[in-house]
Amino acid sequence: MCSRLLVAVAALTLIAATLACGSAATPTSQAAGSVEDAPPAEPSEAHPSPTTPPPTRTSPPPTETPNPNLVKIGTYIVGTDIQPGLYRGDAGQDLFESCYWARLKDFSGQLDAILSNDNSIGQFYIEVKDTDFALETACELLLLQQLPEPPAEYPQTIEPGTYLIGIDIQPGTYQGQAGTDAFESCYWKRLRGLSGGFDTIISNDNSTGQFYVQVSQGDVALQTACPLSRVGD
Repeated sequence: MCSRLLVAVAALTLIAATLACGSAATPTSQAAGSVEDAPPAEPSEAHPSPTTPPPTRTSPPPTETPNPNLVKIGTYIVGTDIQPGLYRGDAGQDLFESCYWARLKDFSGQLDAILSNDNSIGQFYIEVKDTDFALETACELLLLQQLPEPPAEYPQTIEPGTYLIGIDIQPGTYQGQAGTDAFESCYWKRLRGLSGGFDTIISNDNSTGQFYVQVSQGDVALQTACPLSRVGD
């Protein structure tokens, strides 16, 4: 009886072992099969690496060459900072837009240090002499290396300013129109020089109403504070 039980137990043990081995082998074969059945990996496309464009080289703007004949606002020693000669400037049309300038004999700041001065309007000229100590100006001035050429046709009407005879305007009779009192008058003067001194004035007036100015061939310049029209020789 006991021997039969041992045989039965042995047989059951052998069957269980066989089943265990079979179940363990199946997953291995399936795993192997899944690796073999997987499709081959496709090669990835090569993407070119982005390139950085070379930096653009821009040329610096050309530097403007300063005009050696241009005098800016300020005070200048004659013979050291600036040369003597004839200077031209441009200002507004009335006293509030005028350009103050002064020829000086020293830097004391006193009234007698002023050789000549003016509040110039329109286009104007200043003759700086080699005996002057300094020049003060409230606007830019240009040193004229030579007198400009006369125009092909002289203007017959001129605005407030100073005009060289035979260069800016021609001699002749000029007509103006001012107000009826001194506050609305028109100041004009005929000049034999451009240094601004009293000795350069040939004649002058504060004209009112309609008036005339006779400009001669020998005059150096005409200064006017109002428009004038040439009406005859």
